[in-house]
Amino acid sequence: MKLDKSKLDRVLKSPDSIGALLFYGPDEGLAHEYAGLAQRAVLGAGDDPFRLAELTPDDIRSDGARLTDELNAISMLGGRRVVCVAQATNAIADQIASAIAAQAPGSALLIVEAGDIGSRAELVKVFESAGTAGAFGCYRDSESQLGPLIAAHLKAGGYSIARDAQAYLAEHLGGDRGVTRSELDKLMLYMGEPQVGAPAREVTLADAMTCIGDRAAFALDDLIAAAAEGNVADLDRHYARSFAEVEAIQLLRSAARHFQRLHQVVARMAAGDTFEAAAGALRPPLFWNQRERMQREARQWSTTRIGRALERLIEAEAQAMRAYAIKDEIAQRALMDIATLARAGQARRT
Repeated sequence: MKLDKSKLDRVLKSPDSIGALLFYGPDEGLAHEYAGLAQRAVLGAGDDPFRLAELTPDDIRSDGARLTDELNAISMLGGRRVVCVAQATNAIADQIASAIAAQAPGSALLIVEAGDIGSRAELVKVFESAGTAGAFGCYRDSESQLGPLIAAHLKAGGYSIARDAQAYLAEHLGGDRGVTRSELDKLMLYMGEPQVGAPAREVTLADAMTCIGDRAAFALDDLIAAAAEGNVADLDRHYARSFAEVEAIQLLRSAARHFQRLHQVVARMAAGDTFEAAAGALRPPLFWNQRERMQREARQWSTTRIGRALERLIEAEAQAMRAYAIKDEIAQRALMDIATLARAGQARRT
């Protein structure tokens, strides 16, 4: 069956109701996090080697009966077992399908992790079509999801966070759940141990900007700026770097947010505000290292052409969602179209 978040939560509370789980998608850190939760739902916090088996795709390919045998084996000391398979691909879809079909009632829970194989992959179909199995797609956190995640993670460590710092982190993290938590742990280490009995120490914007030097965010900023300024040479140069760090749909959404903020600035300037006043009204605030770029772009773009750029980005996101296999090419084409719009603005200004 296809699992949404509410169904998955019910399964994790009552794992005896299912025989096999697949976690897949572009956020491999999130997939690994959920796989760990599923494992602990059966095994608890204990580390009983007789109840846990870990197989590789090569183990399954080399011995067709190995997975079936592991799933139906009985624990020496009692209790349900767990069989984990990491880095799975479509190459072992048939063997996994056979093993699920041969699972005895009450046998081990099979937990499979896969990368960004796509929702129509053969392996996904195996888990969605089996009545005793479920597949859950793990996609990168949006900014609206990241805010509560950031606050909760820091609160668990004994820290609070200022709103502008939370907005900054939500904008600069989120490519991978595991990386996000690791960066937050690094931030807490930077802040120092909270004092027992003292009020929660607040993470400020300065703390967040000092500690979280996210290379993906810097690459993304450079790429969007190259498109917004019509700099085709820089766009080509930053393209490969950014797509290695940031997923295409996240890139398109970040570009759309940038143009929405630029639209606010340009509209205020058209109404008579200075750039400083218009930029100062942005929420979250414009960071110091972005002001010069924003000022150049505000002189270059009109609200009409910004509207056309936003329409192009929305159209590209819809296309990328429909044709996920070529999402990078769709995003690149959209950025090139925006660079063309930017160059048209330069030509009108001169």
